[in-house]
Amino acid sequence: MSSSSTAPLAPESALLRVAPPPEESPLRRAELRLQELLAEIDSLDTELDSLALELERFSRAYEDSLSASFEEVSRSERLLRRLRNLQDAASALTRLLEQPALPSADPRKPPERSAPPRTSARQSPEEPSKRATFDDDEDEDTFEDEERPEDDSPSEEELQAEREDEAVALKRLHRRLARLLHPDLAQSDEERTRLDALMARVNVAYEAGDRTTLELIAAKVGAGDTAPGNLTDDERLAHLERRIRILSTAVHSLRQQRESLRATATARLHEEAKGREAEGRDYLAETRAEMDEELQGLAQDARARMRQLERAARTLTSLRNKRMSTLAENVKGRKLRAFDPVQESPLVRQGVLRLERQRATPAARELARRLEDAVSQEPWQVALTLMAFFAEAAGRPPPGLDTTEAWAERYELLRELDMPEAPTYDQALTRLPRHLELGMRVMKKEVRFGLQLRDAELLAAVPLALQREDVAERGRSVLAVLGPQEQCKRCGEEVLLQHLLRTRGLDELNGMLCPLCAHVQKSYWLYSRSEGQEALLPHSLRLGTIVEQGVRLAGTTIGFQLLPEERDTLTTAQLLQRFVDLYLQPYGVELAPAHLRLEQRGKALEPEALVTRGAITLKLAPEAGTSEKEVLELLRSRIERRFRPDASR
Repeated sequence: MSSSSTAPLAPESALLRVAPPPEESPLRRAELRLQELLAEIDSLDTELDSLALELERFSRAYEDSLSASFEEVSRSERLLRRLRNLQDAASALTRLLEQPALPSADPRKPPERSAPPRTSARQSPEEPSKRATFDDDEDEDTFEDEERPEDDSPSEEELQAEREDEAVALKRLHRRLARLLHPDLAQSDEERTRLDALMARVNVAYEAGDRTTLELIAAKVGAGDTAPGNLTDDERLAHLERRIRILSTAVHSLRQQRESLRATATARLHEEAKGREAEGRDYLAETRAEMDEELQGLAQDARARMRQLERAARTLTSLRNKRMSTLAENVKGRKLRAFDPVQESPLVRQGVLRLERQRATPAARELARRLEDAVSQEPWQVALTLMAFFAEAAGRPPPGLDTTEAWAERYELLRELDMPEAPTYDQALTRLPRHLELGMRVMKKEVRFGLQLRDAELLAAVPLALQREDVAERGRSVLAVLGPQEQCKRCGEEVLLQHLLRTRGLDELNGMLCPLCAHVQKSYWLYSRSEGQEALLPHSLRLGTIVEQGVRLAGTTIGFQLLPEERDTLTTAQLLQRFVDLYLQPYGVELAPAHLRLEQRGKALEPEALVTRGAITLKLAPEAGTSEKEVLELLRSRIERRFRPDASR
């Protein structure tokens, strides 16, 4: 039996042994690492520039859109801090007034002398002790004999050089070497041959973009090597490693800059803005609306605190008057007034009762000049100054200035009339010029809170400034809005009533008139010193919001005050009728109007003639049966007895 031989099967596939790639040399790895660092630096530079530009644009838009709102919020918060400080000071003063008054000292008893404070034996009484300060800075002390470790970190110049654009650096190196190694600089044929060879190497390296070779040649030439040979791999590797260390530091610095930019508040706000934009919302518009809402809340808070301070001023008035009514009696039986904490408190300044007696100090004259300059540029500041002046000049503020709400209402009315660009009242309080403040002052027996001039001496500046016509015009506007608001009984309009003296000289009858139709809403007498709107009448006369027409009767001048529009159309008959209505009829003087006539410069005036400027004299016709002097004396006697039952007899 024969057996067949089996041949070995050929494998379907054969495993091929592939040789591993040749290991890269250290020089090649260094060159690749250098290229990676340069590429990363370019990428980081581009990213930083883009991020910085994007944040700058957002910051500019943020500033343009919200800076005004931020400034308003900051000013409102400053105002609230001042109001809180005023409240704290007012509360402290209130607590002091609520305490029982201290007994007065006996004037016969000499004051006790207090012993001088003891001084230490180590301390001279003339020299105060000086406190030593000890700072634990031992770790920061350095000594000259200590060896400092060598700093191998790259310098700033090296970092900047490495971050220079590669093409720019190559061109700079090539030009430098060309200036040093150009064959035309040779002094001999041998030197020319050497420089030709070196310059050829420089040109080859420049064409190949071999910055390492150029830098090494430049370093050797700079070190005085006039014939640098071929560069070894070790030299090239050392130079590359030095550059890698420098560029690694630069990369680390750029990464830190990127993270620092991303961590800024601007970057966080920018990210939030982009998030809202992705949702179809406007971050800047929403933030502005939120700040407007915050400003409204701050303004409401300020108004509430101002009302509280008004109540605090009334409380201080009551407590002060109660304290001052308590008189201490000394041993001689005389009365000694108790100590007045209000007068001594820095919270409350002394008001000026007689402004006409106040002299203008240099500070007041300077303020007058500033008001004259501001009347065209910042009229709202002049308006607030005039309102503060009139509030204090009136003693008791007129109806338009007696509360915080009244101040706001009348200021807004002025703003609507002729100051459309002025800030609102709430905004104006946060932008007060330095001569105005929200504070307290004491006027006679009353403590008042409100807007006022910072120093009492500055009040004299306002009459000086009012001598200029444009300031006077602003003063007329302010005076026109200080009266009470009522509906006129004749024309039916809601108006701010104007005050005047319907007559003065013999009688003194006050009146409140409608400024539109001159209807007399109310007539009344005053039996005390004028306060409020009545006290401002001299200013109204000086500024021309009220004019006066005088009539002489038997050598005595009787004044009739009118609105300027009334005076311009006043006739002889109307002026005579005023005399009849205000004197003859009320006091029962039986004198026929037909027996009265007015004369000017010795000539009788026709009834329908307009009354011109100049002295006017009241004359009686012979048919009257009495003389001007007798009528004058009769009126005087009946005016003196006007509230008696027989006043008309």
